Amino acid sequence: MKRQGGMVALELALVLPVLLVLLSAVLYYGRLTYAYEVTQKAASAGARYLSSVAAVNMKNPVQAGQESNLAQTIVQTELAALSALGVSTAVEVDCDAISCAMLGGIPNEVSVTIVVWVPNIFFGYLQELADQRLVIRRSMRYVGN
Repeated sequence: MKRQGGMVALELALVLPVLLVLLSAVLYYGRLTYAYEVTQKAASAGARYLSSVAAVNMKNPVQAGQESNLAQTIVQTELAALSALGVSTAVEVDCDAISCAMLGGIPNEVSVTIVVWVPNIFFGYLQELADQRLVIRRSMRYVGN
């Protein structure tokens, strides 16, 4: 019976490092996938809002800037779920590839670009998994009313 206990301990010692590496890879890529999905949904929400803003608001540069800021706030609110992961984000909202406030008219396309930096959770290990940078861009045709 003692001999079997030693065999079980030996098997555990051989298999445990492999299982821990697999578990850490699953955790890392799960975290990266979660950040990607949250960012995708945030970009879609911001672009959807901005694409349906009233045309009267988009013609006025001041109101277009306010609508752009509101779309950015919607995106930042959606991205708040990532703050617990230590993720950094940058958001840019455009109308026809320039600032909505500078356009001075009705855009053909609105877009939201989000850059997300996901830090490496294995400090001192797996240096090839340095901080990952995700760039998510969601564009929609302007359909305002």
